[in-house]
Amino acid sequence: MVELPRRAVLGAAAMTSLGAVGSSAPGTATSQPVPQAGTLSLPTLEQLRRLTLPPVGALIYLSEAGREGWFRAASGPPPVSDPLEGLFVPTSGGHYVRLWDGVHGRPEWFGAIPNNGAVDCAPAIEACYALCPVTQLSQADYFNKRTLRLAQSWRTVQGVQGEAAEQGQGTRIVLSQQAPGVQRDDIVLIGTFEQPSHDHSRYPREIHIRNVTLIRDGDPAPHPSGDLRRSPAGLRIAHVERVTARDVISRESCLGFYIGGIVYSKLDDCLSIRTRSSATRANDIYAGFFLDGRISFGFAGGNASLYMNRCLAVGQGSGGKGSAGLIAQGAFVDSFIDQFESAGIASGMIFDAAGFRNPGQTVDLHIRNAILDGCSGTGISIDLDMTSGASIEILDLYIYAAGAGGDRGVAIFDGAGLVTMTGGQIHGDFRNGSVWLSRTRGVRLQGTKLHQASKPVVVTEASGLVLEPQINNVGKTSPEFAITCGALVRSIVRPVVIGAGGPSFRGGISLGPGSRHCHVDPTAVDPDSFGPPNPANKVWFNGTDARRSPTFASAGNVLSGVTD
Repeated sequence: MVELPRRAVLGAAAMTSLGAVGSSAPGTATSQPVPQAGTLSLPTLEQLRRLTLPPVGALIYLSEAGREGWFRAASGPPPVSDPLEGLFVPTSGGHYVRLWDGVHGRPEWFGAIPNNGAVDCAPAIEACYALCPVTQLSQADYFNKRTLRLAQSWRTVQGVQGEAAEQGQGTRIVLSQQAPGVQRDDIVLIGTFEQPSHDHSRYPREIHIRNVTLIRDGDPAPHPSGDLRRSPAGLRIAHVERVTARDVISRESCLGFYIGGIVYSKLDDCLSIRTRSSATRANDIYAGFFLDGRISFGFAGGNASLYMNRCLAVGQGSGGKGSAGLIAQGAFVDSFIDQFESAGIASGMIFDAAGFRNPGQTVDLHIRNAILDGCSGTGISIDLDMTSGASIEILDLYIYAAGAGGDRGVAIFDGAGLVTMTGGQIHGDFRNGSVWLSRTRGVRLQGTKLHQASKPVVVTEASGLVLEPQINNVGKTSPEFAITCGALVRSIVRPVVIGAGGPSFRGGISLGPGSRHCHVDPTAVDPDSFGPPNPANKVWFNGTDARRSPTFASAGNVLSGVTD
């Protein structure tokens, strides 16, 4: 055993008498003493362990890099388990307790060595998280050889800065190349991967993570089953309540963020980036954000009250067909998505009810001010999968087709309910329709601006629609009508259609076979935008001028407003 010099004991005792000693219980704030001449400083944790216990209250300074700090001698065993000895160091006859503020702990105290790819920092980060209300990460890289698991309630993990592309720019948690599961494991898991057997009232809660970049140091590999929810995520948040993620950046994962089985949780200013192709091409779907609504845990949907604000997904060409900035499957109930942005990914947002049809599994969704740029697939795709009670708001979106064009701007199909799309803009050429509605009821399109489109609005087998878009082509000629409808029933069609720089469309509104009981008002359809200009092409019914069609009125349709 190492003997403590008497002079050091006296120095420590003097500081103790000044009230510098705090409780040995974790989470209790203590003031930091000021070093005095003659106090004992030990260079390693091992020497502190071997040190003969001085009088209770004596202070020792540990100078080992990363673990440095003041410790107080205390009697008896440590009050809580601390196997990595970040806060409590056992010794013969007692233990030493670290002096700290009782709130902010550091993984380095528990043995983490940042910026060293040979060291697995996951155990140290988890140990700090277990004992400290706030785990404070340094402006450095923490290499892990497995998933970092965070499941204790009332905890915060925070780094420095936000996005960090290079070492030293901010806090980065790296799933190391040396990790056996670098291609298939999650980088960070908040909660539990598998659904617990107990109900949600016992889920972990009040867990918060912010200002960190999560990096997979290898090519991601999708799950071989093709089940997207089992593909590796940068941050997986599952089976928890009241979780927040702010300024979290996920790089090089099949799923940037997985959200499933959560209650009242928020993502603010989070970013998913993927530039690498999968190690295996099969089932390679990239979702910047994946909302899993297929979990049943006592609520109407797979997530109960999810708020996403100013989140961004970037693809840079990675991921195969079916990839999107955001994908939601199942009952995506109470989802509020504001100012979401995607870029360089085939599709912006894909929603699939995936068989969740009964009245207890509602599909309500709120999308506001989305920016979906460079879409080669679909800007927003909503597959209602035969549901009848959908309630969806889409407000002031911005969609831009990829340079070679896209498939569809907004697609709503195979189900019904009440869907309202108000305002917003869709730019560029989407081959199958800037707005495509099929086998659906209850959709209202109001004031949405459709620019430079070959097929601005395409409708098949739909009813209960209100179509009031604003359509404009400048220097672009489409061989199609601005609005083409087949089997449209009990709906209102009242668009604005204009053009400039030459003929823009073949005509204004075309109602095809099976269209009945519709009210059509072409007042704001400008026949001068047609090629050639002709009022007879403002409204067609079954291929002829609706004004002169004997079957238009007999099918229960009404033509009003200015028709020439």
